[in-house]
Parts: sequence; structure tokens; C-alpha cells
Amino acid sequence: MNYGKENAAKQSAQLSGRKKRKRHSAGLAIIRISLICIVSVVVAGGIFAYLYAKNLIDQLPDVSTIDISPTGYMSTVYDSDGNEIETLASTGANRTYVTLDNIPIDLQHAFVAIEDARFYEHNGIDPQGIIRAAMQGILDGFHFSQGASTITQQLLKNNYFTTWTSERTKLDSINRKIQEQYLAVQLEKIVSKDVILENYLNSINLGQNTLGVEAAAERYFNKSVSDLTLSECAVIAGITQNPTKYNPISHPEENATRRKKVLKNMLDQGYITESEYETALADDVYDRIQVLNTEISSSSTSYFVDALTDEVIEDLQTRLGYTETEAYSLLYSGGLSIYSTQDTSIQNIVEEEINNTDNYKGIEKYSFSYRLTITKSDGTTANYSDTTMLSYYQSSNSSYTLEFDSEEEAAAAIEEYKAAIMEDGDEIAGESVTYTLQPQAAMTIIDQYTGQVVAMVGGRGDKTAAKTLNRATGITRQPGSTFKVIACYAAALDAGGMTLASVENDMPTTYADGTSLKNYNNTYLGWTNIRTAITNSINVVTVEVMGDIGTSLGFQYAKDLGITTLTDGDNNQALALGGITNGVTNVDLTSAYATIANGGEYNSPIFYTTVVDHQGNIILDNRDNTSTRVLKETTAWLLTSAMEDVMTSGTGTAANFDVNGIAVAGKSGTTTKNRDTVFAGFTPYYTGVIWGGFDDNTPQSYTTYSKVIWKAVMSRIHENLSAKDFTMPDGIVTAQVCKKSGKLAIGGVCDCDPRGSMVYTEYFEEGTEPTEYCDKHYLGTVCTQSHMFANSECPAYSGVFIVGAAAGTADEAYGVDAATFGTYCPYHGGYQMPNTGVIGGSSSTTSDSSGGSEGTIQIIGGE
Repeated sequence: MNYGKENAAKQSAQLSGRKKRKRHSAGLAIIRISLICIVSVVVAGGIFAYLYAKNLIDQLPDVSTIDISPTGYMSTVYDSDGNEIETLASTGANRTYVTLDNIPIDLQHAFVAIEDARFYEHNGIDPQGIIRAAMQGILDGFHFSQGASTITQQLLKNNYFTTWTSERTKLDSINRKIQEQYLAVQLEKIVSKDVILENYLNSINLGQNTLGVEAAAERYFNKSVSDLTLSECAVIAGITQNPTKYNPISHPEENATRRKKVLKNMLDQGYITESEYETALADDVYDRIQVLNTEISSSSTSYFVDALTDEVIEDLQTRLGYTETEAYSLLYSGGLSIYSTQDTSIQNIVEEEINNTDNYKGIEKYSFSYRLTITKSDGTTANYSDTTMLSYYQSSNSSYTLEFDSEEEAAAAIEEYKAAIMEDGDEIAGESVTYTLQPQAAMTIIDQYTGQVVAMVGGRGDKTAAKTLNRATGITRQPGSTFKVIACYAAALDAGGMTLASVENDMPTTYADGTSLKNYNNTYLGWTNIRTAITNSINVVTVEVMGDIGTSLGFQYAKDLGITTLTDGDNNQALALGGITNGVTNVDLTSAYATIANGGEYNSPIFYTTVVDHQGNIILDNRDNTSTRVLKETTAWLLTSAMEDVMTSGTGTAANFDVNGIAVAGKSGTTTKNRDTVFAGFTPYYTGVIWGGFDDNTPQSYTTYSKVIWKAVMSRIHENLSAKDFTMPDGIVTAQVCKKSGKLAIGGVCDCDPRGSMVYTEYFEEGTEPTEYCDKHYLGTVCTQSHMFANSECPAYSGVFIVGAAAGTADEAYGVDAATFGTYCPYHGGYQMPNTGVIGGSSSTTSDSSGGSEGTIQIIGGE
């Protein structure tokens, strides 16, 4: 054998080559197997997808039998007793069908440009759009929010696949999409693009409860669709993606942005010229939109049902994931049965009393909403309104208002204004006026134990259309002193270490920033407890309490009680008096007071119990409206106790009623210059809050009508209900305390105040009752001029005095200066009269000669 080095090297190389070839072969085998597996999976997946899609397609009818014309089922609203109270947009409601030849070509192109740019090119589905939406979804972190549905698909979805609103899973949606895309392709084989576009333009939801372009043109521009300009066409086409967000009445800025995009798309796609684009963009279309609230349909004319439909639309989106357009489609054409919480008998009572002119003591005025478009002699247009009218007259008379004693006077003022602004050759292109009775009012009644809104009225006067201004839900106004309980006293008693007996010095003072703080009646009681402050609505005490507990605590409690309109800037002392940036809604304030009435448990206000679809399935369920503990039960009862005093001896006496021995509690409120008048109150059955005021914040000369109406409504509601009191919870105790200190009363002193006994029985949460004795009363001899301990030559008075009496208060005449307490008068001579200078405050007691407990006070001299 050859054992040389050269031969050994050759053998080694051969062995190494064999190993490499084996590894290479193994690698190729793995790759081949992997490719075979991948191809097999793809093929199997493709076969499965094909068979799956084929199965879905086989379930579809022949496309020629499909009706793509607008259709739908009427939705019905029932009250709490099961009686039908409203129907919502049955087939054709809020829809006027128009043929394509009556729809401007600009409007057709506007919808195509913004909704489906390749509409005239594709065969029913748009692969480019699908790829674009998919790529954007991937870039957005697999959040696929952009749609790729063509106009043909949207038409099928709205008018054929009507059960899409009942889809519960993503798979349901995918199945429908497969069928939808197949039918879109088949439909375009037998139906022209014009027929598809015509039906689409008559089907779409365009906000304000309008369906189709003709209804939208009438609603937004008070004209037929055939008369729309390019600019107006772009406004309407811009609505469809999100009818609320792009509503040109309530959100003109958002619609303007969308309108600009519509026009830009039309320009880019060759539908309009650069000159047409610039002209349309320069058009001041939003000043021309007529805010008429025209009655287009026979649907809801009730404020309650308006609020109800808003809640259903919101819940369909937040709970079931519908888009706004999908939610509106289901509500107005899905054949829903909506079981509301309305108690029709209570609703009728509220409507009657709100509209009873006898309740307003003859203070009614008439205001108006006015719109005027003038075509000038040179062809340009000018737009005017009640706002420009007010500015015109206020330029020469700053006190001028748009409130008149009658509609005739208001009409005469309008004619005078037109005569002043119109010139020779001017022509009226459009004019509208809507008169409104003032002051306006809104009221909400809630069953506090369930959160169910049983009645709601959002304004006075005839309500002739759906979705008019609902002052119970759609506006915010300042709540005045009703907010003292919500933002201050609830927090103070629940977590601020205070009781109804806790005292503050009610005196002329300022806020922390130096702004003057006064009581509404410009009188000051001196040392005053929280019960009295609530009863008599004392501003100074409220703000001082807020300062003691910290504004952040009050701010948080107001939010926890359901006030949704607060901003971070409201976290200040003014919050205690209801001075907040955005005001509150009537329904929020009602819910907050209902929480107190419900023993401290908050229930979200609800307008329905269940919503049932056309097939009989419950799709929304509010029957288990879970409550949240916000206040201790003892706190809620103590607040209620104080507000019972409001009704019997405080600012709420005009609202008090005595029906069948039913207990009543409440709190009144007014705002600066009496622009708002509010009353919030409850019984063991219901909670009700009423607001009244002028829509334009005009000061009022009379505000008691809110209490008069509240009393009229609540007394009628309770006529057939049995006697019931507020149930005292466990953990409530009583103690004999002094009104001036909030501490245990001292016999022979606190009951001998020159103004009468200051001793009373107060309720406390167990463990918070006082253990110390009164430190605000002093029994001795005091100089009437220096308010110091008296010398024998002082003009003196022997008796009971107030320590720390503030100047300008009811205590002043009986006061001893706390800063000089124990010091004898330096202005008069003679010997020092006997005074110990000792006052209460200790938890220990001593007995005087008459046997009364008197704390540590030792009476030397005296009366």
C-alpha cells in the first residue's frame, strides 16, 4: 500500500468532498420538502377558500331577482307600558326619490370622486382600492380602518344585505363581503352604471335624519337637488362618510375640510376645471345654508324620542361596532322595536306644565332665528341673519335685544331691518324665520333607583320636527347654586372630614385670587354651619368649605356624580358655586341628584330597556344598568336631610308640596343677573331638575317660575302614590350641638345667646359626632366699644358673647375679638371686671352650680 503524503492528502480530500455533497444534498432535500409543503398548503388553502366561497355563493339567489331600490322596515318606539309612541322613518320616510336626469352631473361626479374614483371603470369591485386599503392597514399596525367598497357594493349592502346590522363576528362580516363582491360583479353585468348610481344616490344616509340626495338638498339648502350648485354638491357629497362629523349645520368647519377634498378629487379626476374649482372653493356656502329644521318626515316629534334615538345610535356604535352610517341605516330602516323607559303619563304632565303660560307670570317674550340671502344688482350674493341684525342695531343702541312682546312686533322689526340693508336692484333669494317663545325651559325626570329617564322636555312651544334643539341634552348652561351640593358639600361630608354641624365664618370676603365674594342677598350670618348654608344657599360658607377640603376633591366628586362637561380649568373655588367653563346639561344634573336620592349610587341615565331587531333578537339590553357607589349611604342621607330644610324653611319653599305625606328634598339655583334659574329636587320616588332661561342669555326679571313648574309637575306625578319617607340608613346618630360652633352645646351659654337658643339636634355619621364643647360662645362682661374684657368704667354688657365675630356680620354686635380675647379694654379706667378668659373646646366637662354641663368655662360675674 502507498502510505505517502500525497496519497493521504488525496484520500482526505475525497472523504471531505463526499461529506460536502451529502450536506448539500440534504439541504436541497429540505428545501424541496419545504417548497412542496408550502405549495401543498397554498393549494389546499386555495381549494378550501374556493369551496368555502362557492358554498357562500351557492346560497345567493339569481342576481336578476335582486331588488336594489331603496327599501326598509319601520322602526317602532314603545313606552314603559308597551304602548306605541313613535315610528321612525318607515320605507321612504325622509326620502324623496329622484331620477338620475334630475340629479346634477356635478353631484353625481362629486360622489364618484370621493367614494369610488374608478366607478366607471371597474366591474363591481376595485382591486386597486382593496390593495390600497390593505397596505394602509398594515402600515397602521394592522388596524384596517380604510374601506375599499365600491358604490355598487355599498348599494347592495344597504338595500339587499339588510341583515348585516345583525352581524356578531368578524367571520359574519367576511362571509357577507364575499357574497357582496360576487353579487357586485354579477349585478354590473346586467345593470347599467346609471341605474346603480341612481339607486345609490337615493339610498344613502346624509345626516339630519335624511335619506337620499333630494331630502338632503331640501334639508340643508331649502331647494330641490336639481338646483344645487357645484359648491353645494360638494357639501352634500362630503357628508356621507360620517354624517355627524361632517354635518354642515353643526360642524361646518369639518364639512368644509371634506368639501375641499371632494372638489380637489373632482379636479384631479377631470370632472371640473381649475376655474370651476377656484370659484366653488371661494363660495361662502355655509352662510347660505338655511338652518330651518324643516319638517321633512313624520318621525320623532318628541324631545324624549330625540334623546332616545341619539342613545341608540351611540350604543350601536360603541357596543356593537357599527359605523355611524350603519347605525342610522339600522335605526331608520331596520324594523327595530325599541322599548323605551318613558312613562307617558309623566311625560304628558311635564309637557303640559312646561307649556302652561300661567306658570311664567306674564314674562313671555318672542325671539327668532332669521336667515336672509340677497342677490345684489351685480349678481353677487349677501347673507344676513339674526346675528347680523343684532349687531346692526347694537352699533347705535347697546341695550337692543331681539326679544319682543309678540310675533307681530318681531316681524315688524325684521321688515324694518330689511328696509335698512336692501338697496335698489336687490332681490331676495331666500328668507326664513322661526319664532321661539322665551324664556325657554327644559326638564328631566329620572327613576333614581334604575337610572331610567321617565320623562324629558327640551323646550317650550310647538315642536313640529325631529331633532330640533333639545335643551335637556343638547345645550349646557350654568347650574348656579344647585352645584353647591354636587361639587362641594357631597365631598365635604363624604371625604372632607366635615359634618352638617361644621361651621365657617360667613362674612364679606374674597376668593383666593382677590375677587370679591358676596352672598346673593348681601347679608352675612357670622359663624354658620353647613346645614344652614345649604338651607339658605350661602355663597361664602360654600367657598370656605371648598377651600378647606381642597378644590381637587370637589372636582373629582362632581365628575364621579356624572357631570361630563368639566374641564381641568374648572378645578378652582368658583366650581363650588357652579361657575364652570362649559356649564352642565340638564340630564347630567338630574343624574347627579338622582345619585343622592339613590343613597349614593350612580346610575347612568338610560332611555330604553331593550332594542329588538326585525327577527326578534335582542341586540341592545339596558335592563341591567349596573350602579356605582359614589357616596356613602350615610352621606347621601345627610345631604337629603339638609335639602329637606331647603324645602320647608329655605330657598326652596316655593317648590315645596305636601301630597300624601311624601317627603321632598331639593336645591335652588340662579346665575349672574338671573340669566338661568334652576331647581333640582327629589322624593323617594323620582328625581327632577328644571332649567329656565332665554336662549341668548338675556337677564330675567322673574326666576321663581322654575320652582312653580317643578312643584306643579312633581305634585301631579305623586298624586296617586302612597306616603313615603327617606329611609335613614344604619350608622346615623344624633347629638345636641351649638349652631355657632358645631360642637357640643354648653348649658346656660349656647342656649342663652342674645338672639335665642343656638342649641339644636343634628344628625351625624357615627364616629363623626363632636366630642369637644362650644368654643364660639363666651359668658362674661365685655366693653361694648372695644369688644374686650370690661373694666369697671367701661360701657359694658354682661351676658353671652361670640368669639371671633366678624365685622359686617350678624355676630358683630355680640362679638369678642378672638385676637384680643383675654385682654382688658385699654380705653376705659377702673378695676378689671371678673373674667376668666377661658372658653370651650375641651372634651372634659365641669358642672356649674345649676348642674348644667359647661365644658371648661368658669363663669365669674355675668348676669
